[in-house]
Order: sequence, then C-alpha cells, then structure tokens
Amino acid sequence: MSEEATRTMPDETAMAHTLPIVPDLTDPRTFVPEPPHEVWAALRRREEPHFQDREGAPGFHSVTRYAHVDAVLRDSATYSSEWGMTLDTALGERDAAAGRMIELTDPPRHQRLRRLVSGGLTRSAARAMDGVLRGYVDRWVEEAVRAGETDFVRAVAARVPGAATGLMLGLPEREWQPLSAHAGRAVCGSLAADDPGAADLTARRRSTATANGQLLTHLAGLVDDEAGLAEGGLIRRLLDADVDGDRLTQEEVLLNCLNLAIGGNETTKNATAAGVAAFARHPEQWQWLRAHPEHLDRAVEEILRHTTPPLHLVRTVTRPTRLGGTPLEPGELVCLWLPSANRDEEVFADADDFRVDRADNPHLAFTSGRHFCMGAALARTQMRLVFGGLLARVERIHQVGAPARRASNFVAAYDSLPVALVPE
Repeated sequence: MSEEATRTMPDETAMAHTLPIVPDLTDPRTFVPEPPHEVWAALRRREEPHFQDREGAPGFHSVTRYAHVDAVLRDSATYSSEWGMTLDTALGERDAAAGRMIELTDPPRHQRLRRLVSGGLTRSAARAMDGVLRGYVDRWVEEAVRAGETDFVRAVAARVPGAATGLMLGLPEREWQPLSAHAGRAVCGSLAADDPGAADLTARRRSTATANGQLLTHLAGLVDDEAGLAEGGLIRRLLDADVDGDRLTQEEVLLNCLNLAIGGNETTKNATAAGVAAFARHPEQWQWLRAHPEHLDRAVEEILRHTTPPLHLVRTVTRPTRLGGTPLEPGELVCLWLPSANRDEEVFADADDFRVDRADNPHLAFTSGRHFCMGAALARTQMRLVFGGLLARVERIHQVGAPARRASNFVAAYDSLPVALVPE
C-alpha cells in the first residue's frame, strides 16, 4: 500500500468514536430498561441526521439535535404530520384520520380543529380543575404515604390523569379507570418486552390497532349516552360547538376525544412516575426542593425535560429541503427524538444531570409550534398537585424494587414503580 493511500485512509479508532453502532430504533426493546441516551448523545455530535433502513417499511432520518427538532416542529409546510406521526404508522400512505384528528392534521385545517377542541384545555380551565382535582390527589397521596411501601403507578400516578381526563371530558367517575386502561393499551398495544412479536412491525400494528379500536368503541358508547355526560364537559361542548357556523362531525368528536384520552393519560402518568423515580435516585434533589418548595414549578419543568415521556414524533417531507446539511426529498421521513433534544448540551448546561433548581429550561416535552400540546397546562397542574402533596408529607423517597417498564418506541412508560414514601 502506498504512503499516500495510508495517509488518506480514515482513522478507524476515530470513526469508532464518531460513528457509534446504532441499535434498531424501531424495536421497542431498545428502550428498556432505559432510553438509549448515550446513542443519541453520539448522534448529536454528527452534523447530518442518522439514516436507518427498514425492511418492508420506509427508512427514516433520526433528528437528535434540539435546533433541528424545534425547526421541524415549527415548519408544518415542509414537514407534514398527515402521513403518520409514529414509526409504526408512517409507512408511506396518508393516515386514515388525517384532517379529522388534530395531531394528524396540517394547517390550515389544523387551526379549525384546534379552535374547537382547545376550549376545555386553557390555563383558566386548568385552574378551575385544580380545586376539584386537589381533593382526589390529596387522598390518594395520603393513602400511599400511609401504606409505606406502594406501587406508585397504581396508587397515584395512573389515577390522577385518569381523573383529570374524565373530569375534562365530563365523564362519570365510574368511567375514569376503564378509559385510562384503554388509553394505556392504545399507546403501546399489549405486547410485553419478552413477546416475540414486540420486534415485529406487523404484530405491533395489529396489537395497537386492536387497542385503538377498543378505545374508540368505548368512547362511542360514552358519547351516545348523553345523559351521563356533564354539561360543562368537553364531549358535550364538542358535540354542541359552533364557531362561525363550523361544527365537528361525531366522527371528529370521537377521534379527538381518543387523542385527548391517550395524550392526557399516558404523558402525565409517566412523567409523574418518572419524577418520583428520579427523586429516589437523587435524594439531594428532593431535599433541596423540600427546603425550597416555592420552586415547585421549576422542579416540574425539570422532571419533564429530564424524563420526557414522549419518545418520538415522525414527520413526512413535503418539498425539497435540507436538514443538518442533508438534502431531503418529498416523501422522506424524519423521526424527532424528543428526549435527545431535551439533553442537547448546546442548550442545557449539565444536560444529563437532574437539577430541580434549573431556571432556564426551554424543553420540548410538549413539543413546539402549531402542534404544541393543548393539554400542557392541565398536565402541569396535575404534576404540581402530586409533588406538592408529596412535599407536604414525605421526607424521603426510596425505590424498593425494580420498576416494570413497558417496551415501547413511542412513550417511556412505567407499568409499576415500587417505592417507600417515608413520612416526616
């Protein structure tokens, strides 16, 4: 081999540091017991997005940097959500619910749906719900503390968003838990991490489609029983809504209630559980917050940033563009890894550290742009109530067993979290 050839060959050792072995980011098992933060950190150091091929499905570009994720989220004209918003649904065809469900609709129709649905999810609505929800939260937290050791997911984390979603939709209390259970299965299906089908796209799609169908059927039964719906609830308001002569069809009501039930239950449940787990791992942060309870809002934002329950969103390119120096053509997929953006060292100091005193925290746990989460104010209200209730009662939080994490590439989900809540 010539001296010139030797000089121009890439340094294999250097490449090993810059080009990591990237696992299959479509495989739900890649995300248990923890999301692949080290892989994402390595990908952030590359200018161009990593591309992953898929057998039997379109490949995709992984977007890991904060600036790139934020730019895609804010440009609905170039990056469409109507062709599927997850890796398991973005398969090169327009989604069947596009144009009817808010999350799967681009502007300008997106504004119409959002205007009709968002009335029950404003900051004022969240403040109004605070008083109603506080009594339930205080009782459940008190029971969990009195029990000493408890599964925090079952005892508190799953119950609070179930109640909040039920109250928001105007459902009777007997329907809160069944709706929450249906919503949990609709997000991730029912395949366990050790199920052979967990790594198979067809099996996953079949499982989630079945769960979504069951949730939609359940909601349809609730909508048909108008006598059981609260007058001020969102379902009744959606059925009756008239904005400049614009009304939602019953199918649109059902699809958007399904969307709200899934988002409202899973994001807040898992953020709350993950926050308790983080405090168990970092007791000094719990003690700091106990000494500075006036900074509870900061703590809530840091929990959302550090744990980021929604793992990814997919967008389909609609026109030629460039992202991170990579040319993209119409029809190509970009996958936005939200937890990676929320640990971008260019934006967050000590990005991997859990610091509840963090003041500057522009995280993307609720995304950004036109699709910014409508339920953000309600989610923050629930988290403040839970962690405020714990601050008033709990001196120390200990994890007393391994948590059960659900295998999912879409949401960082907890099925159980055994903890000991030590009272003052």
